[in-house]
Amino acid sequence: MNNISFLNCTVVNHDKIKKNQDITIKNGKIDRIQNHSSNSKGINLDGKCVMPSLVDMHSHLREPGEEFKEDVFSGSFAALAGGFTSIAVMPNTTPPLDNPQSILYIKKREAEFKNIELLPLGALTKKMESIEITEMYDMLRAGAKGFSDDGKGTSNPRVFMNALRYASRFDVLVSVHCEEKNLSEGGQINESGVSIRAGLPGIPSIEEDIAIYRNLRIASYLNTPLHIAHISTGDSLNLIRDFKKKKAKATCEVTPHHLLFDETVHYDYDTNYKMKPSLKSKSDVKALLNGINNGDIDAIATDHAPHQIYEKEVEFIYAPFGIIGFETALPSLYTHLVKQNKTSLSNLVKLLSYNPAKLMKIDERVIEEGNEANLIVFNPDAEITVNRSFLKSRSINTPFISKKLFGKVEMTFFRGRKVYSGE
Repeated sequence: MNNISFLNCTVVNHDKIKKNQDITIKNGKIDRIQNHSSNSKGINLDGKCVMPSLVDMHSHLREPGEEFKEDVFSGSFAALAGGFTSIAVMPNTTPPLDNPQSILYIKKREAEFKNIELLPLGALTKKMESIEITEMYDMLRAGAKGFSDDGKGTSNPRVFMNALRYASRFDVLVSVHCEEKNLSEGGQINESGVSIRAGLPGIPSIEEDIAIYRNLRIASYLNTPLHIAHISTGDSLNLIRDFKKKKAKATCEVTPHHLLFDETVHYDYDTNYKMKPSLKSKSDVKALLNGINNGDIDAIATDHAPHQIYEKEVEFIYAPFGIIGFETALPSLYTHLVKQNKTSLSNLVKLLSYNPAKLMKIDERVIEEGNEANLIVFNPDAEITVNRSFLKSRSINTPFISKKLFGKVEMTFFRGRKVYSGE
C-alpha cells in the first residue's frame, strides 16, 4: 500500500483544531503527526484542513428497484465526492431490504465498488407493513448494521414493541421514522400561515412529536436504545431532551436542510424544497441550530433521496418528497453555519463524523496516530458552483442547484487509499 505525507495542514478533529501539522500515512493507518518541518517531504497543503472522513447515518441508494434515480455505484461515488466513506443504507427500496438475501446483495455490491463502507439497515417488519417482524439475527449475520422501517415507520405499537425488544438483544442501531400517517396523509408542506397563503395542503407539525413520544415511551418502557431520524421541530427536540433527562437511551439526528431552510421558501413552489419531514418555521430552525451547538442533537445526516428531473418538474402536489445531499452537506453547512459563526468546524466534524461512527459502531473517526486513515482534505476557501458537473449523483434534485457555496472536498481517503480526487 502506498505511503503518503501531508505537510503544513490544519488538523480538524471533533474536539480540537491544530495548525501547521505534518501527517504521515503508512499501510493504511496514520503513522505520525508532528509539527510542520520545512525539511519534510510530501504534499504541501498550505494550511488546508485535514478532517476525519464523514459518516452518513441516513441515505437512500434506490437499489434495488429504482436504479434510474440512483444505484450503489453512482450513490457511492457521490458520497465519496462529499467526503463520506461510510454510509447507512435505508431499507425502503423496491423490494425492501427485509431478508438476509437482500442484505447480502448490498454487501456484494459494496465489494464490487471496493472504495466505500456500506452499512445496510434491515427492515424492522416484513415488507415494511408493520405486521410481522423480520429475521433480524439472520440479517445481522448477512451484514446488516441495524434496523429501521424508514419512510413509513412501524405503525402498530405492539409490533414495534416486539421488534424493539428483539433487536435490543444484538446491541445495534434502531433508527425510527416518526410520522403519524393519519395526520400527515395528503399534506404537502407544514401546516401554517405559509401553507394557507401558498394554497397547499398542510401537514400538522404535531404528527412528528406524537410519533416520537409513542416510540420513545415504548423504548423507555423496555429500557432499550432508540435513534430518532431526521427531526424537524423544536417541540420534537424538547421531547427528546426530556426523555434524555429521564435517562432514556435516546439519540437523534437532523438534516442539513432542516438547519438551513424554513417554510417560507415554499412561496416559490420549487419542488426541490419539498421533503419529508417538511420544512418548518424560523423558530424551529433556530431551535435545531441551538440543538446542534448544545449537544441535544447527536448527529447530522443527509437523508440523501434522489429523484429524476421529470419527477420533480411537475405541479407541487404531484412531486415526490426528498432531495439529494451527499455532495452538498459539508459545503452548505460550512457556508451558512461556520462562515456565519453559527457553529464551529469542529462541531461539524463531531456531528458528521465522530458521533455517527460511534452510533453505528464502526472505526473511530479521529485523526490520531494508530487510527485508520479515513480522512478528507477540505479547502475552506474554495468556491464551488453546484451544477451537473459538480454533482456525481444520478439525480440533481437539490435546492442548491446553480448556487455558489464555499468549501471543497479535494481528496477523500478510505483506509489509507485515495478514493476520490476533486482537485
